[in-house]
Amino acid sequence: MKKIVVSIFLLSVVGAAVYCYMSYPEEVQNLLKKAQSFVSAAPQEPQAAQPAVSQQPAQPAAPAQPEPAAPAVEVSEEVRALQSAAEGGDVMAQCNLGLALEQGSGITADAAKAAELYRKAAEQGNAAAAFNLARCYVNGSGVELSVEQFLTWCRKAAELGDADAMYTLGMCYKKGLGVQMSAEEASAWLRKAAELKHEQAAAALAE
Repeated sequence: MKKIVVSIFLLSVVGAAVYCYMSYPEEVQNLLKKAQSFVSAAPQEPQAAQPAVSQQPAQPAAPAQPEPAAPAVEVSEEVRALQSAAEGGDVMAQCNLGLALEQGSGITADAAKAAELYRKAAEQGNAAAAFNLARCYVNGSGVELSVEQFLTWCRKAAELGDADAMYTLGMCYKKGLGVQMSAEEASAWLRKAAELKHEQAAAALAE
């Protein structure tokens, strides 16, 4: 089954299912930058309470406003077909439906449901879904930010053969992002990605 790497939502074409996940070089670099900022963010020391100097009575805090719901989108026929296939256990459909929900393509956006579908497909061995779930954890999309979960699912995707995940994991070891820096582990994963014609991995090995 041919794997097509895209950055927009794609559906089945003439009955042939395709992988669907965001994976342009810029996307992977942004992923690494977010991981780096997330890992390197130092916790802030608690500040000592300062005595109030104003004689004005404290004003009650304004009630928190709920986040606006995503605009409703009429479910397209293509997405209805994906929903049916996903409910029937089709792993590829689960991954594709997850991306449709994440992007709001042909259906109302729902990041939490997208992450659930990525997880479901990833647990059944879908590499693209595993890498998408890793991306969710570093973006805080539908799940809580977690560098540990990001690395867990990035490793899972790499072990399942995803070249972008291999590259990302290799760079984490190279830069010490959430893991102990290891030139050996970095080279191993970057080499695996380079063998799959991953240009950025090849360039990283040559540095």
